[in-house]
Amino acid sequence: RRSPPPAPAMGVAAESATCKALAEQQCVFIIALGRTGSSHLLRLLNSIDGYRLSGETDNAWIYLGRFLQWSGKDTTQRRHLGRLAAGRGGTNYSDAICHARRMMTLLHNPLPRARVFGFKEIYSDLVRRSSAHSEIFMHGVEQIRTLFPRAKFIFHWRRNTSRIAASDFWQLERQSAVARRNFERLVGRFREYAAAHPDYTYETTLEGITNKSDPRQLEGLFRFLGETLVPRLRKMAYRRGGMRDWVEETHTRKIKRTLENGSVVYDFVSYAWRPEELMRRRGGGAGDGGE
Repeated sequence: RRSPPPAPAMGVAAESATCKALAEQQCVFIIALGRTGSSHLLRLLNSIDGYRLSGETDNAWIYLGRFLQWSGKDTTQRRHLGRLAAGRGGTNYSDAICHARRMMTLLHNPLPRARVFGFKEIYSDLVRRSSAHSEIFMHGVEQIRTLFPRAKFIFHWRRNTSRIAASDFWQLERQSAVARRNFERLVGRFREYAAAHPDYTYETTLEGITNKSDPRQLEGLFRFLGETLVPRLRKMAYRRGGMRDWVEETHTRKIKRTLENGSVVYDFVSYAWRPEELMRRRGGGAGDGGE
């Protein structure tokens, strides 16, 4: 039996039109510190009708972005990149961009396509090295924007960086103080970049999106995305579930204190529950990691 003839190659005009159509896709990317409730944020966004956001990619797109930028600076490397991407000689750099665009779409938004696709990334290796923080923006955010100009980015962390450093994911770092300083530096970079690019970046924190008494950050997030914050999604945002290693819960204790003149006064002091205390209070069992 003869094999059917191969399908005719896509014409140049049709291929260009397909590439442009892929570039117009809506996408949202979460860039977060590990153990800040980013999985909670991911679940929230994936509950929006038409959203499909994947989990971490182990920095895969940073490497692609690095290669694209490096290759785009030199004519010889641009031709070499084109040959690698297309499997034939004579391909230019714009063709390589199209191939990268198709690859990301195939992996993160296969047929049937979602209305909005993306992924979250915590970039742990880069977070550990403050000298590498610029890679997150240069080879991550900006190169993805080259592939998908309509892309939006959410920078996510938690206000209490000490609690991040004390979580199970980071507590084995040689010096928690060093890790905390790295977190604070990167948060500063997040803030600077978001302030410079408010049209496609937004800042969220664990405390902000779960704060029922002050919903401004949560409501601002949905305005930024152009989505409706329906009651179901609002309730989901406030539901903390079993994420016990990062949840910020406090209790108040009445502390007795004797003054120099012998009189007794009472101070009311608020403390944060330690993770092990939370688990005992809730009946034991490990949390889901709270990443």
